[in-house]
Amino acid sequence: MDLTSAKIKINRWLIVAILGLTWGFSYEPPYIRYTFHEQLVDLCGYTDVQLGLMLSVYGTAALVFYVIGGVSADRFSCRSLIVTSLLATSFGCGIMALYPPFWVALSVEFLWVITTIALLWSPVAKVAALLGTQKEQGKILPMVSSFEGVGAFITTFTATFVFSKIGADTNPNSLRIVWIVYAVWGIVIAVASYLFIPARTLYEDKAVTEKVTLTAAEKEQKKKENRGVLGQVLRNPMTYIAAFIVLGSYIVYSCLTYTQSFLCDMYGMDMTTASYFSIIRNQVMKIVAGPLSVVLMSTAILKSSPTRLCIVSGFLSVAGLVATMLMPANPAVLPLLMGVAIILSLFALLGKSNNFACTGETGVDPKIFGTMTGVVSLIGYSSDTWIYTVIGSWQENLAPQIAYNRIWYLAIFGCALMAGSGLALIFRLKKSQKA
Repeated sequence: MDLTSAKIKINRWLIVAILGLTWGFSYEPPYIRYTFHEQLVDLCGYTDVQLGLMLSVYGTAALVFYVIGGVSADRFSCRSLIVTSLLATSFGCGIMALYPPFWVALSVEFLWVITTIALLWSPVAKVAALLGTQKEQGKILPMVSSFEGVGAFITTFTATFVFSKIGADTNPNSLRIVWIVYAVWGIVIAVASYLFIPARTLYEDKAVTEKVTLTAAEKEQKKKENRGVLGQVLRNPMTYIAAFIVLGSYIVYSCLTYTQSFLCDMYGMDMTTASYFSIIRNQVMKIVAGPLSVVLMSTAILKSSPTRLCIVSGFLSVAGLVATMLMPANPAVLPLLMGVAIILSLFALLGKSNNFACTGETGVDPKIFGTMTGVVSLIGYSSDTWIYTVIGSWQENLAPQIAYNRIWYLAIFGCALMAGSGLALIFRLKKSQKA
């Protein structure tokens, strides 16, 4: 992939859009219970416990496969991994359309761990990162995140629309059609990925040229270097700084998913309003965050630095969280709090959309970018193993006001971790530049 070629320059944003759509589509089938929970219970016969177990298996196994996916992205063609992932995810949707017994559904959920994490996550991040220079990554990766929101919205909206038109809950085959809609989307995006995503990254193109001229001794040395890639990443302090930026950002994002229940429990927001609020707070703001971050990073203050944007979003989020906790428990302030919550979500998504642009800002060698992304993801998303259990325990055992205040305190800790790690990254970069 020659980044100086006119073809790549013309197609770059089309490739960015397709990469975002792959992420947006691929994570909908594993998390389908968020949209079709009751239908999975009534039509497929799964219990709440079984559905919970499926998500637990997905979340836990994903942590292991982040690293495997990162190494795979550095060793194999990213385009081949992405296309294989999409087709295999569609195959899983086809199996689920048969309303299989629980043990088969659990196996499909594990298959999706492989397709979405081991085959898709790091390859998409690596291709996106290598579409431009380090400075351009601050524009490219947020737009991938934005198109991820578009992909999730289009696929879920299409499935929900078809579901409502064919009888919804009154039609016992309606959920089968939903799975088929998801499968068709996966195949369509797989074809688009094959046609437009470059077959090789910039590094792989150079490697092909070098392979012809290398001596036998040089080839052997190169093999040793490749085997030591994971060790290089684990020994690099920048890996952990980048990982803590992601971890802090993800803790904030996870805590803010309780905003809707907070407004319903404490301020009496009705369920209809809650549904529209959820769409605006999550999906709409996710689409807005990418382009907005590109605009913000063009300012003199941020200097095209995604890390600086994460730091600023962390401080602004703290201000919003403190304002939320100081609001009186009066339903009259509900509209104001809804506005604050939407802005808070935007701040969180501004940081989240730039997480892996921060990884690129560390100056990581492109040939190990995939592996570094995998390790950063493993640490950055490790809060999935405990955060929902801890918050659930607070909600069950504490008074609502105390429980929600603890959630906001945890979010503030996440802001501090993200901003502090960002400052550490900038400090180390300035130190290395002086040296």
